[in-house]
Amino acid sequence: MIISNLQEFHQLLQSSKPILAVDYGQKKLGLAISDPNYTISMPLKTLNCINDSEKIKIILSFIDEYSACALVIGLPIMMDGAVSNQALLVQNFTNCLSTKTDLPIYMQDERLTSRAANNLLKYLGLKRNKRNQQDDCIAAGMILETVLSSIKFLN
Repeated sequence: MIISNLQEFHQLLQSSKPILAVDYGQKKLGLAISDPNYTISMPLKTLNCINDSEKIKIILSFIDEYSACALVIGLPIMMDGAVSNQALLVQNFTNCLSTKTDLPIYMQDERLTSRAANNLLKYLGLKRNKRNQQDDCIAAGMILETVLSSIKFLN
């Protein structure tokens, strides 16, 4: 189920179970996970994927592997607040994913996270090829960190 209110999403979280975050791209999928206490996010993997059904299978397998209790999906809103074509793709993907799991799904504005992830990896000295292999999971971690920071204020 897709939850649009962060407070409602927070109430649906199960104690001692992590949140899985997804940075959706047409060619790549970035994944990150929280700790069970919702204090930190950790990048997991950036995966090259062929199609949305493969992406959904991968996400469902990570939900099982990590016993995740919820999902956060990055929503790429444009800087002026408009909904981009990519945001529409993410919304459609999230709708499809929500039919395959009963977990609560929260869509987090992800403006500039991909750029910030790339800049961080560049600052750390990674070459373009290495940055491209890791930028999406770092972005997923940043998206999740935004949610974790926000829910700290709800406690």
